[in-house]
Amino acid sequence: MLLLLILSAGIYFTGSTRFFQLTHAGLWLKKTLGTCFGKGAGGSGTEEGVMSPWQALCTSLAATIGTGNIVGVATALAAGGPGTLFWMWVSSFFGMMTSYAEKLLGHIYRKPRPGGGYIGGTMVTIEQGLQNRPLGLLYAFLCVLVSFGMGNMAQANSIAQALEGTWQISPLVTAPFLALLVWHFCRGGGKRVGLATSWLVPLMSLFYLAGSFGILWCFRERLGQAVRLVLSDAFSWRAMTIGIARGVFSNEAGLGSSVIAHAQSTVKEPAEQGMWGVLEVFLDTIVMCTVTGLVLLVTGAWDSGVDGAAMTLKAFSSVFGAWGEQILAVSIFFFALSTLIGWSFFGLECVEYLGGGRGRGLYLALFFGMTVVGCLGELADVWRISDLCNQLLAIPNLFCLFCLRKQVGRRTRAYLRRQAGGH
Repeated sequence: MLLLLILSAGIYFTGSTRFFQLTHAGLWLKKTLGTCFGKGAGGSGTEEGVMSPWQALCTSLAATIGTGNIVGVATALAAGGPGTLFWMWVSSFFGMMTSYAEKLLGHIYRKPRPGGGYIGGTMVTIEQGLQNRPLGLLYAFLCVLVSFGMGNMAQANSIAQALEGTWQISPLVTAPFLALLVWHFCRGGGKRVGLATSWLVPLMSLFYLAGSFGILWCFRERLGQAVRLVLSDAFSWRAMTIGIARGVFSNEAGLGSSVIAHAQSTVKEPAEQGMWGVLEVFLDTIVMCTVTGLVLLVTGAWDSGVDGAAMTLKAFSSVFGAWGEQILAVSIFFFALSTLIGWSFFGLECVEYLGGGRGRGLYLALFFGMTVVGCLGELADVWRISDLCNQLLAIPNLFCLFCLRKQVGRRTRAYLRRQAGGH
């Protein structure tokens, strides 16, 4: 039911904006990627924000591009077959506009921070837009819980297992090293997090994509067959439900968590900030998850009887041999580290909102402690609780989007009119 509501939100915003993600693809690409490396990146920036648009995007992607893009896609293919990839595309296509709406509204309702920058996120949108602070507090509290579980312990555990399995590095060594590494990034606040992710996310993504494209090149004659397999297997209930679920929870459109990073952006125009949300979903699911899925299909690893990381390892080893395990371990390390950094920032912002600016020190102490626990512990229960909290985030976020839905359409139409008039 929740997945249906999230998908319905994307369908509504796609229809109300007249398929903006498709009909105005040139515009949103120009206003996002087209401005990344030019002077005044973001198109209409101001120095009041904490992060450039690119840094805000990378911080958001740091939290969403994680081990799920490597392991989660493999799990989805094992459970639902090749057709799951088709439904991941469908859910992400509509999810682009859910993400657009979240970021646009988050930009409208963010508040100036006394020391500079902004206080923003879905919790602030709920408080300011709906005049409902208790619901905003609930959202922030759930976000903090997710930051400890899925955003921390689960990622730390993935890193510890990857390092131990590949290079026999004990979790007792990994735990304090990882906690210190995360502390180094966290203590500098949003500016340091933005600077770190603006380098880490592109580099780790390009490293993983280079390995993946190497595999696709070696099996290039099977690419057509893989796409036909995806399409022919798509129309089953199992493929649809698992594919939509994987797509939704890969890019987190509908959950609202990444609004926290985008609210720190220097962009002045809400519609343009929404476009960065479109790009975020495109990169996370259409690019990263698709590449992983095709690698698993062309190598035949998806039908090998193994699941999760073992399936992806089998695919990489088919081309790179023993080096495949090391490429995958490095990718898992950086993907999980980026998620740790991104969610530490999300959690800090939510704690400040809950405590009125207080509680940073206590939160960071707990966060680092959870990192150590994650490296050393078994986390089956943590995954289940984290998944529950993650899904609960969607309820207040979707309610907020429903109540403020007309603003999204009005702002978008007004922006497009100004663009058409040359303003």
